[in-house]
Amino acid sequence: MDRRACWGALVVGCAALATPAQAAAAPVIQAPKRSMLVVTGPDMLGTRAIAIKADRFSESLNRARQDASRSPLLQQLIAPARTLSPMQQVAFVQRAVTSSVRWISDATEWGQHDYWASAAQTLSHGAGDAKNRAIVKLQALRALGFNNSDLFLTLARDRVGGPLTVLTVRNGGRYYVVDDTGTAPFPVEQRSFEFQPLMSFGMYGAWVHVRPTTLVPSSLAAASANVSTASARK
Repeated sequence: MDRRACWGALVVGCAALATPAQAAAAPVIQAPKRSMLVVTGPDMLGTRAIAIKADRFSESLNRARQDASRSPLLQQLIAPARTLSPMQQVAFVQRAVTSSVRWISDATEWGQHDYWASAAQTLSHGAGDAKNRAIVKLQALRALGFNNSDLFLTLARDRVGGPLTVLTVRNGGRYYVVDDTGTAPFPVEQRSFEFQPLMSFGMYGAWVHVRPTTLVPSSLAAASANVSTASARK
């Protein structure tokens, strides 16, 4: 299964969450509370990030969130970027990961259609798909001092290219997309027509992106209650 097909069913399911639900309302599921930690979801492009429990992804997220700062390979990767400005660091990490981690499907590398490798695993293999390369970028920026609460793995739809997974970085109140093409990071509003965020995963939570016009009680409940069902269709 290629990288587009890998996320296809999940994209369809997540898109459905953004429409008003017809079913009876269910309790809204909130992300687990962490002691005195308030994490602002990645509201972007006119969407509101609604916190959800992403139990379906718990094992995968545990690997994605594994701190790789002690990895010699990661330290070697980011060493030239230590004295750069934050956005220069983002651009550097984009180039470095693209050039050092070749693209390969999960099925070929891990024998699974959808495997979220830790950054250390991907670096040791020297290969990964878009999602796993995005995880390396996230951990690289963490090691360079970026706040955990400003880094997100975003599942989105591209009107031209189809489903994709990117790293989204919040900096100075703006969101920047670090995609899998190797091109320079860009402000999300620069491609507001093509880029449609569906779900985002961070170090401290998970969110579904909902348009404000769909924020009626039934749709909020459906978005939270049905996210596991939608993702299970993969």
